[in-house]
Amino acid sequence: MKNKVFVILLAITCFYTACDYIQDPYPEVNANLSDTATCPAPQFPVLTTHIKKILIEDFTGHTCGNCPKAAKELHEIDSIYPGQIIGLGIHVGGYALPAPGYNGSDQTAFLDDYRTATGDLYDAAFGASDFGLPQGMFNRRDYDAVNKTHLKFYPNWKTYAAGIASEPSVVDIQIAADYDNTTRKLCVAVKDSVLTTVNGTFKLTVLLTQDSIISWQDYIGVNKPDYVHRHVLRDAITPSGAWGESLSTGTLNAGTKAIKRFAYIIPTDYKGVTCNINQCHIVAFIYNTTTYEIIQAEEIKVIP
Repeated sequence: MKNKVFVILLAITCFYTACDYIQDPYPEVNANLSDTATCPAPQFPVLTTHIKKILIEDFTGHTCGNCPKAAKELHEIDSIYPGQIIGLGIHVGGYALPAPGYNGSDQTAFLDDYRTATGDLYDAAFGASDFGLPQGMFNRRDYDAVNKTHLKFYPNWKTYAAGIASEPSVVDIQIAADYDNTTRKLCVAVKDSVLTTVNGTFKLTVLLTQDSIISWQDYIGVNKPDYVHRHVLRDAITPSGAWGESLSTGTLNAGTKAIKRFAYIIPTDYKGVTCNINQCHIVAFIYNTTTYEIIQAEEIKVIP
């Protein structure tokens, strides 16, 4: 009887005081157990290579004539460093507002609204639309609230990417996903494995993006009805939203691993823009809450 009581007390203690980081990722650390109870157990392959990924956040808008230049630059960088670049198109500010009749177009043009609550929070924090679009961030390096040195203008994007691409990875991120087409429920599991000890307070953010949305765009003064909008931010999957879930306060020790699981219902549309599941991706990244710097990112398709 005493042993049974001890086990029960131990289980209660672990439930309320469990740390996010453990040497062995099983049993899993689960931030949303009630939401993910019906999700299948994630499977993660053994990694044999460790690659530093670069999250390029492209602040943009459909009436920003120069923004397609930045998108083209991002695409070229992705070609230079295949498998290493993760794009994130964040539509913000006045250039992202619906604008029927924009630049002499029909009243049915430029109606789509790709703005998100998550993107607006990022814009408020990093000041992209106030600084002038297009703007980019590379793993959120060089954050400076006053001088905005974290914002990079697109003609120099290749240089910024080159400065990060050769760096070693300090942590691996793996994403496992399961999607139910009937309920539109998305189960996401994110595993991180720390390779090199890093100091700081870190959080994990998981986002949903949609690729290849065809709609209107100002292309250097020309109204393009068939422009392909890439890597469009749709929503945050992490329950805490844009700024993610806590991972550590102090140090991430080499060798530690953890798994966090989330559940999310993907709507049929966002503000009237159809959400095509086959074009959706999951983006996960870990960042330092003091400097905002992203130490690793990863991306997979919802449906491979």
